[in-house]
Amino acid sequence: MSIDTQKGDDGVLVITLNEPDRRNPVGHATRQNLLAVLAEAGADDSVRAVVLTGAGGHFSAGGDIRDQGERSLAAHRARFAVISDLVSRMARFPKPLVAAVEGWAAGGGFSLAMACPTVVASRDARFVASFTKIALMPDLGLLSTLPARVGPARARRLILTNRVVGAPEAHELGIVDELADVGGALDTAVALVLEEAEGPAMARQFIVDWFARDLSPALEYEQAVQPMLINSADAAEGRAAFAEKRPPQFRGC
Repeated sequence: MSIDTQKGDDGVLVITLNEPDRRNPVGHATRQNLLAVLAEAGADDSVRAVVLTGAGGHFSAGGDIRDQGERSLAAHRARFAVISDLVSRMARFPKPLVAAVEGWAAGGGFSLAMACPTVVASRDARFVASFTKIALMPDLGLLSTLPARVGPARARRLILTNRVVGAPEAHELGIVDELADVGGALDTAVALVLEEAEGPAMARQFIVDWFARDLSPALEYEQAVQPMLINSADAAEGRAAFAEKRPPQFRGC
């Protein structure tokens, strides 16, 4: 299984993306597993809060390139229905949910962290959109969650330029809520969710719902457009260039 779970005596469920040899890619099976675990955790009264992290010193290097081959639009859109369910559940999760980021959060890994209402990062963590490097647009809700944190103009530039943002700058921009010492993101995140879990759950839910109000149009847009981009010649070239470690030659088709 590509994710591990561990619940402490304090009621904090730690979900770990666990494919460290590949920097924890977020493929379709991983998204399905994560959705199932979050659904169960949301309904489990013994779970007070959830922390999402990655194994091996990295959060996630993004989508699984090996899982992005050409499929029918219907098949792609069925997969994106899972993404929509997952991201909606994360953004509106009924209990405190925090991403604990060490190392890289890139592409889909960046999006996954941004889907969490709160983000803790170690001081050496790095964030990058990187979708356009393989001729794709952002998905997992990043078109909504990143502008909500940094503003539309800055989000557009970060997405289009694929500029790497280190944790201290990410904290200044609002991408990260709390900084931790290297190796300490998980402990800081656990302390944070326990503090938040002491608050009034019903009021918290309505507040979280309000701040996620603009997410649905972005998820609908990516479900309509991203499948066509994945099947494009440019995306095929992007995947090939990534595998061959060379610059891509995009043709706009």
